[in-house]
Amino acid sequence: MKKLLFFCFLFLSSIWSTLAQEQRTVSGKVTDESGEALPGVTVRVKDVQSGTATNVKGEYAIKVASSGKTLVFSSVGYKPTEVAINGRSTINISMIADNKNLQEVVVIGYGTAKKNEVTSSIASIGEKDIKNLPVPGVDQALQGKVAGVTVTSNGGQPGGGVSVRVRGITSVNGNEPLYVIDGVPILSGRSSISQDQLGGMAGQSVQSPLAALNSNDIVSIDILKDASAQAIYGALAANGVVLITTKKGKSGEGKISYDVYYGMQEVPRRLKLMDLQQYANYFNSLVPEIRNSGAGNLDTLGEFKNPKVLGRGTDWQDAIFQRGYIRNHQLAFSGGSDKTTYYFSLNNFEQTGTVIGSKFERFALRASIDQQVKSWLKAGVSVNLSRSNQRITLTDGSDAVISVGLYNSPASPVRGFDGQYASVVSIGGSTFGNPNNPVALAEMRNVTAIQTKAFGNIFAELNFTNYLNLRNELNYDFTMSQNSAFQPYVRNDNTGLIILSPSKLVEDRGTSLYWSLKNYLTFNKGFGKHWVNAVVGHEVSESNYDQVSASRQNLTLNLQSLNAGEGGTTQSISGGKYPWAMESYFGRVNYTYNNRYSISASLRRDGSASFGPNKRYGYFPAASVGWTVSEETFAKKWDLISYLKLRAGVGAVGNSGVGGNNLYTTNIRLFSTAPYGAGGIPQNVGNPNLAWESVVTYNGGVDLSMLNKRVDVTLDVYKKVSTNMLLQTQLPVSSGLGTAWNDINSPWTNAGKMTNTGIDIGVTTYNIQKNGFSWKTNFVFSHYNNILNELNDASASIRGYKEYGDAVLVTNTMVGQPVGTFYGYVTDGLFRTMEDLNKDGAKQGLDVKPTGTWLGDVRYKDLNGDGVIDSKDVTIIGNPNPDFTYGITNTFNYKGFDLSIFLNGSQGGQILNYTRRLTEGMTNPYWNQLSTVLDRYTSTNTNATLPRYNQWHNNNFRVSDRFVEDGSFLRIQNVSFGYNLPKDLIKKAKLTNARLYVSMQNLYTFTKYTGYDPELGSFNNNIRYMNVDDGHYPNPRTFTIGGNFEF
Repeated sequence: MKKLLFFCFLFLSSIWSTLAQEQRTVSGKVTDESGEALPGVTVRVKDVQSGTATNVKGEYAIKVASSGKTLVFSSVGYKPTEVAINGRSTINISMIADNKNLQEVVVIGYGTAKKNEVTSSIASIGEKDIKNLPVPGVDQALQGKVAGVTVTSNGGQPGGGVSVRVRGITSVNGNEPLYVIDGVPILSGRSSISQDQLGGMAGQSVQSPLAALNSNDIVSIDILKDASAQAIYGALAANGVVLITTKKGKSGEGKISYDVYYGMQEVPRRLKLMDLQQYANYFNSLVPEIRNSGAGNLDTLGEFKNPKVLGRGTDWQDAIFQRGYIRNHQLAFSGGSDKTTYYFSLNNFEQTGTVIGSKFERFALRASIDQQVKSWLKAGVSVNLSRSNQRITLTDGSDAVISVGLYNSPASPVRGFDGQYASVVSIGGSTFGNPNNPVALAEMRNVTAIQTKAFGNIFAELNFTNYLNLRNELNYDFTMSQNSAFQPYVRNDNTGLIILSPSKLVEDRGTSLYWSLKNYLTFNKGFGKHWVNAVVGHEVSESNYDQVSASRQNLTLNLQSLNAGEGGTTQSISGGKYPWAMESYFGRVNYTYNNRYSISASLRRDGSASFGPNKRYGYFPAASVGWTVSEETFAKKWDLISYLKLRAGVGAVGNSGVGGNNLYTTNIRLFSTAPYGAGGIPQNVGNPNLAWESVVTYNGGVDLSMLNKRVDVTLDVYKKVSTNMLLQTQLPVSSGLGTAWNDINSPWTNAGKMTNTGIDIGVTTYNIQKNGFSWKTNFVFSHYNNILNELNDASASIRGYKEYGDAVLVTNTMVGQPVGTFYGYVTDGLFRTMEDLNKDGAKQGLDVKPTGTWLGDVRYKDLNGDGVIDSKDVTIIGNPNPDFTYGITNTFNYKGFDLSIFLNGSQGGQILNYTRRLTEGMTNPYWNQLSTVLDRYTSTNTNATLPRYNQWHNNNFRVSDRFVEDGSFLRIQNVSFGYNLPKDLIKKAKLTNARLYVSMQNLYTFTKYTGYDPELGSFNNNIRYMNVDDGHYPNPRTFTIGGNFEF
């Protein structure tokens, strides 16, 4: 008993002794080398296992016994740091990155995270990759820079957009990602106007959705690639999410920055058309061919008898192309105090296109103010204002500027001796040229798109503790568009020839107002080796788009300003309201244990007014896990690998990309003089049972750093499955469906399934870093395989026509095939012998004779073996989707000099060269053609690969594999060379930084494609019309010189 009491006494004494030791609190802040706060850093007393972690602001507080002498700070990707306490109660430290790539902060939606903490597939590009690029839209800066993101320019039209595909083609109903700028979703899309009445393709895209944003205002772009990252955005995220973070002010002395560049642009490539001498020889050679056919008569012209004495004639490419110019000015002010920070910028961007008549100009203002009202309350406001004016030259289409310019005869002048537009010229009684003068088309047609835009947010953030805060945020986006297309009646007063006819006017006005109110609570705290980050919130959003469009034809006055209400023989008016609303609840939890094991889970519930009451709500869950293998004890012995993380995730997102009006059946009034009055028929057949389109993504990934952190690798494999796709049901013609304006539109329904599988690879190597010289290489590789698995019927397909109402089928996507596949006849060489003609000539559907099927004509394969070449023999002839895309960037730095070389490539995608179909068609002797037709099939040139001249039927002109070409290319996309002026030189001018640079964009393209440019994109972002070259506006080559100055 005495021994027991004695031991109890010793035990209690030891406890008392321990408790009696003096304890004190040491607090402080942990930052990185740039001064940014570091959350999640483990802080402990040396030789003591328990500890704490820094909060989201990098702050910590820890109890330290009197025996504690040293604090140890540790975090993945940073070098462990030990700091002697020395009696201090406040210790602030800056940690040095062990691997800088792992410490990049990425935006993950409703929050941020360090790259090493992310368990899903997220790619990022920084300010240096974006700044100073001579492009109007930020989306173009993504090209070739991000694995898994395919960016293709839709043409060189100033202010035009690009096609952005995140991991393939997700839907048949729009594939552009969701753009979120500082938390504001940009939902208004592209502004467009129906221009087919003026010879251009219907609904031609006129502006990028990001054309209102200046690239110099951007800090970073983060792309959420898999559904485990996207699910927090639910029904808006089916096509991927692009998060854009713009600049904000920082506390400290105010700064003034001025960025400027000027540039020149040109068309990099010209087609080899016949000049006047070649055209005269070609024309003369057709005389006997046409006479011998017995179906026509063509006389040799006196002016063409001796082609050698002729000049080169009119070069219509010189006439329609010009040297373009580009300039950009940006002035920014930033700074602030401990409580208030601000950022203001002014921007003016102007681009004159390389096709005459095209131009784009933007004025933009941005302001951001943040105020620490109380220690527990922070508030801020940001506003972005812009006004852009785009003058469009209609290009795509057989009657648009480029196509008309290509086949116009070199014998026809641009203008006559009187200075007026010429259209055709009479030589020896024959008429040469095209009634539509392409220069007049470009200069006299006035097609404009004016957009005024304001977007931004207002927020208040309440910090209840250093780990719990509530953010209230109001986002807004207002867009007003004014689009017009005017063609005057133009007549040469001296010759009486009509240049442009008839006169037409189309006016389109639209306003869009989007707003959303978000409230979300964020918890971010460490518990020893455990770290928890959680967010839960509610969001309500609404959008209203009002639009009205009117047109007139055969106007009596040629002044656009007087024609809006002026009489005309043909007129139409249309318009409507397109409301959209959504209410959402969302939540996400991220958990990390000991910087090794991570798990993330999220759920979003969306309710959309686009669907009926019984189909209104959708649930979008996601989960992902990560294992940082290199933090394991056994991995510390590895010499080759310094960092290894394995990731896996699955998630579901949705698509509600149809308007709420599709729930209802609407009528269209038919103009009628019937005695019983005007009648009406249904235009849209409503479907109250429409539901969400669902996209489920499975992702597996590896993040790897090796060779003493000189090589970083990110690899992801994925499978993305789209089900219940929103599409218009294909019904029989007996239902009244068609392509005319007064036909019944197909009803929307949920039908179909699509699958994308692929792999993304990103590699960064730090090749040399020695004696002030560094060389870094970035390589990205993207591959996806797209298959349409199901439609509403086994025989159904997704059809794409050359132009609205055109009978020529260009693409036809069928079950089991990729989206956008070309559809046409399969050729089998030429008929070269009478034996071939007697055997297969009649199959072509015409008599075997010179005006029917004859020697030198194209022979088509009878695929179904019925002995007749007809529509039943049409099949898939090409695939516009690339096998893979890639980008390589090499960056060199030596003291104050920097050099960047960026290569962008695409392998395997095919192109339907509709332009060559026009310029090698050889159906009209008065049309110019490519010089290749000089080597066509003739009686003396029977080994030629091109068919004979044939004006008697269009068999040789059919859409076939003859016009499908390899669209692979490797492009020197950008070369930039800069120099940072020495500090001691610029300080006299009150400058803190000054950089001068020269840049070359689209310097050279290696390709087998015979057209202007192998990078075509999709017209109006329509998957039915990808990689079809029908007089496409080529991307320009750009030379710029500029500077960045900071005061």
